[in-house]
Amino acid sequence: MAFKATENLARLVMFGAFGVTKDDPLNIKSKELERFLIAFNKEIGLYVGGPDMMDRPAILVHGIAGLEGATEIAPGTGIYQGGLDAAVTGILQGQYKPLDFRFFVGRHCYDKGELDLAVHLGKYQPVACARSLSLKQCIALPKPLWHEVMELCGGELKEMSSLELSKRDDIQADPKVD
Repeated sequence: MAFKATENLARLVMFGAFGVTKDDPLNIKSKELERFLIAFNKEIGLYVGGPDMMDRPAILVHGIAGLEGATEIAPGTGIYQGGLDAAVTGILQGQYKPLDFRFFVGRHCYDKGELDLAVHLGKYQPVACARSLSLKQCIALPKPLWHEVMELCGGELKEMSSLELSKRDDIQADPKVD
């Protein structure tokens, strides 16, 4: 969702729930926070990534190759995480827009083999998708991105999406999608 970055929201994103108090005797974190607030003062793409580690700093995800401090999530994907300082600098210099970046607070953590088991039991369905779809901004879409992905997968996943959409009166189903 897109929000305006308030001071409390910025503290959560940058430092986590317990990372920095308002007392910053060296004023180091305050300067970082001030730059962040200026960069994201009008909008910030902030999402809940999962129920685990909600008190930790947010994960920054983007598609900007070569951003200082960023690493590619998996080789060849063109999807990166990290590089917050360079992102803020780039926004302040007009090189990037705030919504070129997404912040995820929280994540799903799995013990060894736990995710594989959940997939095997049918709780999750891994899918491959294009970088552009993975990085698509989810603000004000006509229907949730999840449904778009499911429809593109086709087969049973497309049918499941259509069934779920039919239960909602707040979203118009795409008449072209059967």
